[in-house]
Amino acid sequence: MKTYLRHRILNVVDVKELIALEYLDFEGKYSEYAETHDFWEICYVQCGEIELSLSGKKHPVSQGQVILIPPDKKHSYSSATGNASKAFVICFESFSHALKPLGERCFSLDCALLDCMSKIISECALTFRMNENELLEVLPSPAFGGQQAIILLIEYFLICLLRRLSTEKNAGIVFLSGEKFYADLVDVVIRFFRDNLHEKLSLDDICNKFNYSRSFICKTFKQQTGETLFSCFTRLKLEEARRLLEQTDMTVTKIAATLGFKETKYFDALFKKHTGMSPLAYRKNIKER
Repeated sequence: MKTYLRHRILNVVDVKELIALEYLDFEGKYSEYAETHDFWEICYVQCGEIELSLSGKKHPVSQGQVILIPPDKKHSYSSATGNASKAFVICFESFSHALKPLGERCFSLDCALLDCMSKIISECALTFRMNENELLEVLPSPAFGGQQAIILLIEYFLICLLRRLSTEKNAGIVFLSGEKFYADLVDVVIRFFRDNLHEKLSLDDICNKFNYSRSFICKTFKQQTGETLFSCFTRLKLEEARRLLEQTDMTVTKIAATLGFKETKYFDALFKKHTGMSPLAYRKNIKER
């Protein structure tokens, strides 16, 4: 008898709730008020061109393009050309970490994604309406399975955008699976540290690399390892310093410079604090042994 295996499905993108599905019509230089909310927003420009003000920056978005606005980002729209423009906005709640790289990015849609967006809009028209209080409301006779179809289409749309990012040349984006997310995050951060031992990294450098907030990445790393980001980075630098002292004839000044320390005195003091002896004493001790 043939054996069948059950496979647990891993959801990398999970849309929890729909909050708004509506058109924005732009006449002349019409501009909406600035707003901030705690959910994701997709803005798809169906015709014309708009300008999105987001986090203090101006983003032109043309016909056939989308831009994604992460939660808690202040933003406002206006018509960029002075002509009538139309945009379709999808607001949804999701706690999927995989979406982070999509935030504040503008994408030109290919035929497949334009077709997907068209299907989302069609299903929305058959299932929901925005009432006079600007709240999403199910139609009296909605299309069968319309709500689920919309969720599935949005998730597929987002997965396609993430796939595009992952295949772009020099994208520099790191995607992590949900099942071992926290352990995987720590592993890739430590790998990043090892690859950049010669650099003087800042917290912003780390956050920009992995697309997570300062508080989240610091808290996660400390919970998983018991040490802070920079205590780990320093420890790895000093491990490399010991290796160079043991296996090469590089001067202490050269080793300090190689590992991103601008001042040799600071490197000496840090090395002694962690090993109990100066770099020169450490090298002498190794040779004597």
